[in-house]
Amino acid sequence: MRIVHRLVVSAALGVVSIALVAAQTAARKPNGAVLREPFTQKLKIDKDHYSEERYERRIPYVSENEVYLFLGDKFGVNVTVRDGRIVSVSYQPDLAKADVWFKFEQPPELPGGVGMTLAIENKMKHGLSMEAKMSVPNKKEEIQTSILPVKAGKNGLETWPHAISQLVLGNLQLTKDSADEPKK
Repeated sequence: MRIVHRLVVSAALGVVSIALVAAQTAARKPNGAVLREPFTQKLKIDKDHYSEERYERRIPYVSENEVYLFLGDKFGVNVTVRDGRIVSVSYQPDLAKADVWFKFEQPPELPGGVGMTLAIENKMKHGLSMEAKMSVPNKKEEIQTSILPVKAGKNGLETWPHAISQLVLGNLQLTKDSADEPKK
């Protein structure tokens, strides 16, 4: 009887342990997304003032084919293409392995040091377009902004004259531009 009881307890503990590991993994990576640790972001908003915001919630780098960028981010994505369309976008921290690389900064050399830049390196053999929305300090609503398409194998640079709390890139699409097209 004791052996049966021990086996039942061991099996129950094993199930509980597996459930705990599964719950922790789900909290860490919903839908396979890689999450940031909680962080505090400090943005220069004018010559003498800064905006500081604490993000307690673990925010993904990429989720549901959208790329979430914060000040200081330097990471890439890999895209899966089917029938000439991007069907999935996934986080890639290794520059050498990324299809597209992003670098989001607030360079001090911009006027007043408050502007933001987004550098995009497109390493694919196809051009890339995307839509963007941003959050700015002290404003509640998201603002649509534009990102110019980046040609195949080329770099793009976007600038804004103000601080951006978060930039979200979505609706990534291939463009007709291709690295294999002959030059005219």
